[in-house]
Amino acid sequence: MPDIQIIFGAGRFMTIALPPVPPLGAIAFGEHQRTDRGMPKKELSSELNDDKDSFRSTAYQGKSLARRRYQKGQLVLAGTNWFGRWWEDSVEDGRLVRRRPQEFLGGLKEYPTRRLARRALDQRLATINVNGLNYRPRTDTTLREFGKQWVEKCRTRKRRPIKPSTLRNWESILDRHVLPCLGSTPLSSVDNGAMRTLVEVLVQKGLSPQTVRNVVQVVKLIKASVVDENGEQLFPTVWNHAFIDLPQVDSTKSRRPTFTGEQVAEIVKAASGRVQMAVILLAASGLRAGELLGLEVRHFDGAAITVEQSVWRGKTQPPKTKNAYRTVDLHPDVAALLKQFIGNRSSDFIFQTSGGTPVTQGNLLKREFHPVLATLGISKRGFHCFRRFRNTYLRKAGAPDSLIQFWLGHSGSSMTDVYDRGREDLQYRKDVAMSMGVGFELPKTLTAKRPKPSKSDM
Repeated sequence: MPDIQIIFGAGRFMTIALPPVPPLGAIAFGEHQRTDRGMPKKELSSELNDDKDSFRSTAYQGKSLARRRYQKGQLVLAGTNWFGRWWEDSVEDGRLVRRRPQEFLGGLKEYPTRRLARRALDQRLATINVNGLNYRPRTDTTLREFGKQWVEKCRTRKRRPIKPSTLRNWESILDRHVLPCLGSTPLSSVDNGAMRTLVEVLVQKGLSPQTVRNVVQVVKLIKASVVDENGEQLFPTVWNHAFIDLPQVDSTKSRRPTFTGEQVAEIVKAASGRVQMAVILLAASGLRAGELLGLEVRHFDGAAITVEQSVWRGKTQPPKTKNAYRTVDLHPDVAALLKQFIGNRSSDFIFQTSGGTPVTQGNLLKREFHPVLATLGISKRGFHCFRRFRNTYLRKAGAPDSLIQFWLGHSGSSMTDVYDRGREDLQYRKDVAMSMGVGFELPKTLTAKRPKPSKSDM
């Protein structure tokens, strides 16, 4: 293009050089994208639709609207009703997709002019056009559906596998407490307000503070499990425990039943058969019930037992934690009684049924242990009471903390515990186990299983 001269008079003028004009067809709208410089069609920042009120951002690029621009949406008059359309992120089947919903805004009676209908649409788009970090995609998938997907992922995940007992507990929490209250709520709407409602329902049920916190934790885990293709949470939420009114746990009011040494001695004397040996071993070793039932003959070397597995509902599984893999040194008198109980067996489970399968904890507890407590007038308690008894007795007897942690399968709480290698000294462990004793009177020999009383004797 030639230069332009502007004349001011008296022979004075100014020359202005104009930039070159792009060739015809270099700029277009809609489907006719600029191609003179080899720019792909998808790289234009925005496009105009046929409707002049509709503006669509292409910053989404098929992934997310996190970098979206302002959009006015499309206003449609269908008959006597106004509808609005726009683009937004949505989570469907656990994937982030882009959708264009159409929502009813009102009728001509409510919005007689296009300008009034446009204002209604602008108010609806206010949350969509917030270009901040608080933007969240929406989803119509309910907490119930996401909960099922979460359970299956937990069941099959490779990193830090979930124990079946833990997973069963989570499923029970979902079925009994979460889904009846929030099951039909879209996951994107499970916020502090919804959680507050859930807590109110749980408190009205009379659940303990710790149980309420366990239920709330399951909901948090489900919502945090929904991620995009990059592993980023789709619904990150800042939980406000004060607003939720989440009850605090008072450790002084927690119920932690245990036994005294005199009670353990009475139980051992009144018991017979395998439950007697189980009580002796639990009280003298501090094993968890599942670890006790997971013991096989090969795990006993005549002086100590090695914990490598546990049993839950008749099936073997790994111990609770990595620290649960350990060797528990036994007092010689306890080891002698265990040898007597095993007899000539060289394999299989130490505590087993007549069919050779491991004994289930429920059967041993309800059918054999609780009846013994009933004869002694002791309230019903679980096997974990023996673990608390052993921990308390060892501390009172002055056993080294490092060995208490090792025998009970607890993790160390300080760097000193990490550096300590006393647990690797076998003779040292045996000497301590011998000097500590068991804290209750042991029988000279085991009592054979007593026959069940007949109905005529009752």
